[in-house]
Amino acid sequence: MNSIMNEYGVIGSLLIDSSLFPEAAGLPDDMFSSVPLQEIFRAMRRQYEESGSFDALTIRAEAGRNCTDVTDKLLTGLIDTTPTTANLDAYISAVKEAALARFLRKIGDELMNAEHGPTDALGRAQEALQRLTEENTQGDSQTLTAALTQLGYRVSEQVGGRAPCVASGLLRFDKLLGGGFINSGLHVIGARPAIGKSALALQIALNAARNGVKALYLSLEMSAEDCSARLVGNIGGLSSARLMFGGRLTDNEYMRFAEGTTELSALPIVFNRRSGMNVRQVEALAYREKPGLLILDHLGLLEPPDTRLSLYEATTRNSRALKLLALRLNVPVLCLCQLNRAAASDRSDSFRATMANLRESGAIEQDADTVTLLHNPPCETDERMESPSLLELWLDKNRRGATGHVDATFYKVTGRVTA
Repeated sequence: MNSIMNEYGVIGSLLIDSSLFPEAAGLPDDMFSSVPLQEIFRAMRRQYEESGSFDALTIRAEAGRNCTDVTDKLLTGLIDTTPTTANLDAYISAVKEAALARFLRKIGDELMNAEHGPTDALGRAQEALQRLTEENTQGDSQTLTAALTQLGYRVSEQVGGRAPCVASGLLRFDKLLGGGFINSGLHVIGARPAIGKSALALQIALNAARNGVKALYLSLEMSAEDCSARLVGNIGGLSSARLMFGGRLTDNEYMRFAEGTTELSALPIVFNRRSGMNVRQVEALAYREKPGLLILDHLGLLEPPDTRLSLYEATTRNSRALKLLALRLNVPVLCLCQLNRAAASDRSDSFRATMANLRESGAIEQDADTVTLLHNPPCETDERMESPSLLELWLDKNRRGATGHVDATFYKVTGRVTA
């Protein structure tokens, strides 16, 4: 079967049964060799992300607007030429191989051109090696040679200055982590309500973006406008509540607001529009945006994969799915988590949360590469909102390094966290 027929097999299988789309979600659009198939697959991705399903009629309507070659005849032909959806995995593998062959031929042609210098040639060759390794080690097993190839690529990246982690931007905390949040890891931050989880997560997203890392921030309790106001307030030293609800700004406040929006508009930070999301939708959005850091605020608001599941079962499934997503994307997934009811209601001065206090902690503790718990000890001096407060970051689990704690400073009005 030639390569185009395998592409037909992928699209045809998905048109027959749209519930199979997650199996193909990792395919970039450009792995299809023709524009009509790329537009069809792009429409499938968007519709699956929005509603969890699609059919030939909805795909024809959307993809046909962008490409006149997407016709009823084409879609019917794709379905008719697909003998069975049972071969979808084989079709996907064949499409990857053909696309990578085209990609490597293109790289080879470009490397032969004198206009490309040695530095550019090396960079593109490394890109080819990375993609070849990623796309050909997606099965149930992996040879030692493939694993060593990935290790060699990681080492070469570090020699070239690319870190295998994303720094939080909180220097003492990064030192404790061993450099930052490791790629492909699930990193949990837990705390009682109103301690500063979201402020810390937004600070980390801001710091990462300032270092050129694209941050996808998925808040299931705040709008994109609210998150943006918090970040502008962080940058400009303003209260987000003042920006959202405080009425007319003073000249000085407006100048700081303008400075904050100017910087923020140039940073690679993306928010979600949808308020309620499940793991499938998180995964689809992550594949589309291709972030260097994914932040979910928070796990407890993530919709269950099945409404019949108990809270523990749903949390277990969601936690495991987020860990697998981190592995597939090879980026850190930072997941905020609330404490269980008993811990959340304990307001005694001596209380400090432990991993056992994470809501439905068993699954989360098992899947997480790091677990950081926040503690806001009582302040004996000035507890006004305007005053900075102590925020303790307790790294209670670190799969690749030391544990311990770091004292951070939390400016509640502006949401700024420093350490």
